Amino acid sequence: MICSKMAAASSEPQRLIDEILRELSSDQITLRLVSEASEVERWNQLVRKHHYLKEHRLVGESLRYVAEHSGQPIALLGWSSAAFHLGPRDRRIGWTDGQRQARRHLVACQARFVILPTKPKLPNLASRLLALNLRCLSDDWLAAYGHPILLVETFVDPERFEGTCYRAANWIEIGLTQGYKRSRLDFYQLHAQPKSIFLFALHPHATCLLSAPTLPVPWADFERTPSPSSFPLTTSQSRSLLEAFEKLPDPRRYGGKRHRRVASIVAIAATAMIAGNNTLLAIGEFAQSLSQPHLRALGASRARRSPERVAPSESTIRRTLQRLDPDQLDAVITEWLRSHLEDRHLEVVAVDGKCARTASKINGESLTLFSALDCQTRQVCRQIQIPAKTNEIPALKDLLAELNLRGTLVTADALQTQKQSARLVVEDKQADYLLPVKANQPTLFNQLAKLSRTGAFFPSGDHDESGSWST
Repeated sequence: MICSKMAAASSEPQRLIDEILRELSSDQITLRLVSEASEVERWNQLVRKHHYLKEHRLVGESLRYVAEHSGQPIALLGWSSAAFHLGPRDRRIGWTDGQRQARRHLVACQARFVILPTKPKLPNLASRLLALNLRCLSDDWLAAYGHPILLVETFVDPERFEGTCYRAANWIEIGLTQGYKRSRLDFYQLHAQPKSIFLFALHPHATCLLSAPTLPVPWADFERTPSPSSFPLTTSQSRSLLEAFEKLPDPRRYGGKRHRRVASIVAIAATAMIAGNNTLLAIGEFAQSLSQPHLRALGASRARRSPERVAPSESTIRRTLQRLDPDQLDAVITEWLRSHLEDRHLEVVAVDGKCARTASKINGESLTLFSALDCQTRQVCRQIQIPAKTNEIPALKDLLAELNLRGTLVTADALQTQKQSARLVVEDKQADYLLPVKANQPTLFNQLAKLSRTGAFFPSGDHDESGSWST
């Protein structure tokens, strides 16, 4: 994925930041959170008195700060939740409506910034206070609301201000609002006073993370579940997904095809699952809820004697998926997902096998899937079916065959604690392994226990109640 230029602009050299902090310290300027009720009321009074909007209220999650010089307040800063819809910001980030709903809380808005008349005569005070506040904002937000901040935004009235302090602090101006204000829920009123929009990335890859199909660890822990009816892909992602599924052969009979492209049917089903729909019924309902632009992006067929696109029914999706080759489908999806993540080395890959629900059987045998998972993005790198009358040990070679694992740490359960598995990882794949040793391998278990007592070898931790070492 292509990161925004904003990331480069936000990467302030550490030397300059340290100089700013030293200057503020030498000027006896401090910045602290306002939390006590009496201080909040005083903060509100000063904002109503000195801010040109005469309004102190902050929307959603919010933090208030006061900057002090020799113990006296000289500036007030207020942060709130980001705007629901902001065209220039959303286009700059490149996220979908579903991603915006799931990740908007990772963006904060500087709603108030007041320099009080009691300010000292110090050069570049406003931009220096911004830099000081941005240094601690994400950590303070994490402590207050349980999640950090990736990106911040603010609005400047161009008829009153030029935004000089934001430009000096390396904020990026990205455009103008349309001149509407939100008067109540889902109702906007035109005031014909568009504001300039400024953005600043607190993380060097902020826009990449906010628009990524899958958030990597640890950011995935802070994502909120969007509505399963929200469309989760951008137009370009929808088209690339459709192109990826064009590689699949059509398993249907030639006659009676209302939906001519099998790639479109599978792309709609995949999009529904990315949006969080995990049953065929939910996938069918998602397909019927798609708009005409979404159906066009996913290549849906036109209705007879009508220019409108028609979504496939749940039964059509079900029959198509049942007839596809699962290995081919898995390979296409895995390749598409990796193409939309950052081109980076796999650090840790977890290998494990799971038996599907007993209702899912092929030729009377339970379906057992063997997967390799990228531990950072939580994305399945490769997945195969374990043939009947065998197990995960001989299947490991086929699972890892197409993966570049040079320098990667491969983890697995105790079933793979075998010489042939270790040789495969180290010699064939040029990788490292982390395998548990349990008491059902008494010779190796006792050898490791002796080495740990002599100090010649250090396992990853003491053996647990079940009697196992990890090495």
